[in-house]
Amino acid sequence: RTAAIESIERLEAALRSLPEHHRVVVWLRDGEELSYQEISRVLDVPLGTVRSRLARARAALHDVMEH
Repeated sequence: RTAAIESIERLEAALRSLPEHHRVVVWLRDGEELSYQEISRVLDVPLGTVRSRLARARAALHDVMEH
């Protein structure tokens, strides 16, 4: 296995470890490339909630990937 495959597997595991409400905003933003405003409408949550969930999700992913 290559280092790239191992990194992808670690990222997938890290994503699975997130609470669903964090995983969804990461997918909508980074996977589907929706704007924060679009995510807010899709999830029917305030824009600030989208921002905070995405920030927390990315911080959690960073922590998991660093360890």
